[in-house]
Amino acid sequence: MSNGPPQKVALVGLNSPGYRSLALGYVRAYAQADSRLAGKSGFMTLDLDVTVDPWWVAYRVAALEPEVVGFSVTCWNARSIYDACRLLKKILPDVFIVVGGPEVAPIAEQVLKAQPAIDAVVRGEGEETFAELLSVLLRGRSPWRVEGVTARRDGEVVSAPDRVLIGDLDSIPSPYLTGVLESVEGSAYIETYRGCPHRCGYCFEGKGFSRIRSFSKERVEAEIAHLASAAGILLFSFIDPVFNLTPERLGWLTGVMEPYARDGVRLHTIEVDIERIGSDEAAMLRRAGVASVETGPQSVGERALEVCRRSFDRERFVAGVSAAKAAGISVECDLIIGLPGDTAADVLAGMRFVADLDPGALQMSTLHVLPGTDLWQRADEVGLAFDPAPPHEVVSTGEITFGDLRRLEVMGNALMDHYRARL
Repeated sequence: MSNGPPQKVALVGLNSPGYRSLALGYVRAYAQADSRLAGKSGFMTLDLDVTVDPWWVAYRVAALEPEVVGFSVTCWNARSIYDACRLLKKILPDVFIVVGGPEVAPIAEQVLKAQPAIDAVVRGEGEETFAELLSVLLRGRSPWRVEGVTARRDGEVVSAPDRVLIGDLDSIPSPYLTGVLESVEGSAYIETYRGCPHRCGYCFEGKGFSRIRSFSKERVEAEIAHLASAAGILLFSFIDPVFNLTPERLGWLTGVMEPYARDGVRLHTIEVDIERIGSDEAAMLRRAGVASVETGPQSVGERALEVCRRSFDRERFVAGVSAAKAAGISVECDLIIGLPGDTAADVLAGMRFVADLDPGALQMSTLHVLPGTDLWQRADEVGLAFDPAPPHEVVSTGEITFGDLRRLEVMGNALMDHYRARL
């Protein structure tokens, strides 16, 4: 790949319908700004819906005639991506296929052993690693030497050492400000920090991140201004795991958003710690144009909360929901069915609890035991049986049988349908 025209690099996302991959936007923006790749690599991004047939995905990618293809993999799109990779390798035998993302990074070696069509896995943050990998491929060097990469050496799967986390997040060019990522109404997202203050056992957010690292206020404010002033954009959101991370941060972000909110710009479904929302905080969110918030409790069962290392203060939770509702903000309450430690009675109690709060929306989801999470590593210890293939849905727990889990799912779906159908 070191001679001739620039290497053609295709970045492919299989996303929820209508969405664009922010992760691939970061990766492309960083690689395009890398001096080692200037004039030597050309980039294309293909954002498709996760519902697209893998054969059609392979057709679309192959038509680009890339030399390198990168996929962003989650538990929801993994099966389709694996099928597309297998087909791509048949169509373009010399293409170098790279995958990254939360589904593959924690189990990189297992993925390569099970998926012979995939040539390398990028572990952890992908921006620096992917750019260096492209540089190595251009020079004809060995990909398995790149920090943060798992690849093959003489037929054997090997992993290079982990890469140190990016210290200065502003060194990652903004996908929006560089024009790499298109601003789309309702599906544009801003990230203000990486990491999570919580360590919930079922969640991958923040795993491998020893601390919270923030983009600068200047960078975030520039992205907000860009999206809020883009033609046709009146609704976007933040992907931060906790929007109200600190009182200072909440005050700053809502203050930045308030002028745009007066012009009609709205934020939809940001995630908050509802137990730290009072009347003052709710009023700030409202002035900032927040239309809806998403929160737990995920479970009300004491044992499940203990096993999953999640806190829950019933009185403060109720007070927070009430404060948000009083300010005219819709609240979505989430429950997870199948957490270890929860009995069927605990799950039903959770359903009653959230329904009695009369929030704006209810979300009942079945536990997915995600690679790299605490529950993935402690599954045997806490009595979890789950499908090892993505999306890794729980089969049974030490407290709830397979049959009872399916019945609870039916009840949860019926409750959501009934709730949505209210007049």
